[in-house]
This record gives sequence, C-alpha cells and structure tokens, in this order.
Amino acid sequence: MEAISPMEKGLKTVKQRLARNIVSRRKILRLSQEQLALQAEVDRTYISQIERAVGNPSLLVLHKVAEVLEVDVVALLMSDGEEGRG
Repeated sequence: MEAISPMEKGLKTVKQRLARNIVSRRKILRLSQEQLALQAEVDRTYISQIERAVGNPSLLVLHKVAEVLEVDVVALLMSDGEEGRG
C-alpha cells in the first residue's frame, strides 16, 4: 500500500469540504444537479464529480458555481466555523 503524502491528504480534505458545501448550498436553494449545471454552464456529470470529491474544478468553474449558489468562492472552500477567520 502506497503512503499518501501530506499534500495529497490536504487536497483530498479540501475537495471533500468543497463537495459538502456545494451539495449543502444547492439543496438550500432547492436546485438539482442539472439546474446547477445548466446555470453554471458546465456538464451535469462534472457537477456530480465535484460533489463526490472526484472532480478537480478550475477556478473558472468554481466561480461559475459560486455565482449560481449565491456565495463567494471562498465560502465554498471553508469548513464550518471558519467564517470569522482572516
């Protein structure tokens, strides 16, 4: 079994956090993956990959998704309780 580097572990954590935040916000707004994808101008399967922490979205895609979800990109990357940091 190959060891996971700290950087790879950190990236996995960020992708999981991003996935949780997108799903949560999408559900609050009562959007389907298809609706989010259409409004963000990306494929629905790509939204699914991001929400499963499989996809690695570009900053442009993150920006589009954040706009549809009516939040800042930074908010999608934060964990619970991080709003006050900075």
